[in-house]
Amino acid sequence: MTRFALAVVAGTAVLAIAFLRLPAMSAPAVTMAVVVLTALGTGFFAARRGALAGLAIVYLGNLVFVAVNLALRGTGEDPSGVAGFIGRLLIVQVVLLQFAIPAALAGWAGTWLRRRLARARR
Repeated sequence: MTRFALAVVAGTAVLAIAFLRLPAMSAPAVTMAVVVLTALGTGFFAARRGALAGLAIVYLGNLVFVAVNLALRGTGEDPSGVAGFIGRLLIVQVVLLQFAIPAALAGWAGTWLRRRLARARR
């Protein structure tokens, strides 16, 4: 696996676990801080395409979160069934932009920081 893929998988795992644990806190600032710091680290370890890595971990982390909740709880007792569940899932993807944009910026910053530190070592 490439460094980029490993960084994205690790960042996705961190965010998926955080998404599973953070709803109990219900503090948006804490959630945003976790997302931004995870994206910063993911961008740093990816070494290239940090913005893409930051963006990817938000959506992949959310998909893992949904899959785990789906396996544990099912689609719920909503009368709309699977179609309603898929519709809500698509709406959430748009709502995640408030986390994806800062994560992309943080991922880019992580890549920039890595390059800057690598130049300083030479």
